[in-house]
Amino acid sequence: MVPPVPPNPAVRAACLRLGATLPARLDGESRRRTVPASPLTTAWGDPAVVLRCGVARPAGYNAAAETAVVDGVAWFQQVGSASVTWTLVGRGAYLDLRVPTRYPAQAGFLVGLAGPITAALPATG
Repeated sequence: MVPPVPPNPAVRAACLRLGATLPARLDGESRRRTVPASPLTTAWGDPAVVLRCGVARPAGYNAAAETAVVDGVAWFQQVGSASVTWTLVGRGAYLDLRVPTRYPAQAGFLVGLAGPITAALPATG
C-alpha cells in the first residue's frame, strides 16, 4: 500500500508533469501498479522501489544538511533498516524515493530519474 499525499495545487501540477515523463523501467526494474492507484505515486521492481511526489519536507533536512548531487539533482538521504529514503530537494516540490536495502547499488535509480526531474521540475535558487 502506497498512500498518496495531498499536495497544494501548484505542487500537484508539477508532480503530474513529472509523472508523465517517468520511465517504464528504472535501473533494470519494470514499472508496477501502486495501491491505491494515484498519479502521485510510481513504483518499479519487486520488492518495490516507490516514488511519491508532493511529500512534506523531511525531518532533519535544512539548508545546511548534507545532500548527494546526482546528475545535477540534489537528494537528502535517510537510511533505515529495511530501506533508504532519498528525498528530492531544491526543485519546488519534494518527492521521496524509497529504495529497499535489497538493492545495494542505489545510485542507478537516482541517475534514471535525473532526466525526468530536470525536465519537469526546475531548480529553485
